[in-house]
Amino acid sequence: MKKRILYIAPDHYDFYKVILKGFEDFTDYTVVMVLSNGYPYHYKNSGERCLNFFLKWCFNTNIKKIHSQKVILQKINEYPTYDIVYVNRPDMLSSKVLSLVTKKAKHSIVHYWDSFAKIKGQKETMPFFDVHYSFDKNDCDQYGLHFTTNFYFTETLPSGPKYDVLFLGTYDHRFTQIKHIIQLLSSSGKNAKALLFSKNKSIREKHATADILFLDKIIPFPEIVTYSGNTQIILDIHHPDQSGLSFRPFEAIGLKKKLITTNPDIKTYDFYDPNNIFIWTDTTFSIPDSFFATPYTEIPIAIRQKYTLESWVHSIVTIKNSPL
Repeated sequence: MKKRILYIAPDHYDFYKVILKGFEDFTDYTVVMVLSNGYPYHYKNSGERCLNFFLKWCFNTNIKKIHSQKVILQKINEYPTYDIVYVNRPDMLSSKVLSLVTKKAKHSIVHYWDSFAKIKGQKETMPFFDVHYSFDKNDCDQYGLHFTTNFYFTETLPSGPKYDVLFLGTYDHRFTQIKHIIQLLSSSGKNAKALLFSKNKSIREKHATADILFLDKIIPFPEIVTYSGNTQIILDIHHPDQSGLSFRPFEAIGLKKKLITTNPDIKTYDFYDPNNIFIWTDTTFSIPDSFFATPYTEIPIAIRQKYTLESWVHSIVTIKNSPL
């Protein structure tokens, strides 16, 4: 009988599609995919729309949420058991659903893609699972989680990059630092750009400049590499409440790009090379011209392979004993 994985994750900008493809391409498991943040529901008629408004107002009941939960449970119950249940963002699931899915599994795996400090409610889900993964070193040390890094999933190299330095992300508390770095690089003659997303129109109008551009929508995760591939150097601004590395350093490995990062922890990784990676600190005011002028130093093949999506998938489905 063919082995089965139940993969549960939210649909956050198509991120789940990359991992889904990894499970399908690099394992021999049948994969059942469940979107934890729900499934769309279309009203049958205007009467049902009015009924839903009444139910939400009077009884805190939502037809759309009821439909979504029904679809989620139908998909989970497609098979009576699974060899592996792999859950990303378990805080989005109710205790009832978490109990159901983990009882169906021979092995239950949870992956915390953000630190416990950044997303509340994650730590409380730990008792449901056999194995716990995180890329945040502090959480791993404090709570006994298995440490795993992010990965890269493409090696496409477009010729003639458009930018010298590029930051791609959302407008948040890092903006002041992003703006400062981009302006310093631009003033030194570099074609440095930040592409940011914000729903807030007033923010976009207030902060947009020739070097700070605002996007109308968030770029889907699988498409980010097309932007990262169009720059000589990738700029990575880490969140202060995370100790692990984001996806940007791993995109740089896959695309063979240099990296400017504010995360000093990158020095502890086996791919760190000061010729390829410049660490920006609070006392940094410029980057040596030699960093831009010297070619990228090739990383040993064994280290590059270690951070591929294929290697990451194999490490996940090779079950570890729970450290707890």
